[in-house]
Amino acid sequence: MSSEKENSSLTSYTSYFFILLLIAGGVLLIFSFYTAEEGQYFSGLQQIAMGITLIGIGEWINHPLQESIAYKDRKNFIFHHITHRKRSPNGIGNILEIIGVLMIFTGLAEFI
Repeated sequence: MSSEKENSSLTSYTSYFFILLLIAGGVLLIFSFYTAEEGQYFSGLQQIAMGITLIGIGEWINHPLQESIAYKDRKNFIFHHITHRKRSPNGIGNILEIIGVLMIFTGLAEFI
């Protein structure tokens, strides 16, 4: 019984991981534009930051906010609404994730 509860809490944390990616990518992108050298328009760090941000946006699109009804008490038939995010793949979200991964790899290639 406790393993189901631990599994559901782990699922709820991992389904919101894309928000961390989005925030971290945005902060890194702002930092990279602030510290960029003159004449260098799109450096490797900026490509990596933009890639992380695009992956975060793509995951946000692929995890839409959903509502469902669940039992609160099965004996008395009491229901309550649950708001959660479940993966529902979308073409635009997948394309943004692919572009984000490609941008991360091209940014890493600039450092090598």
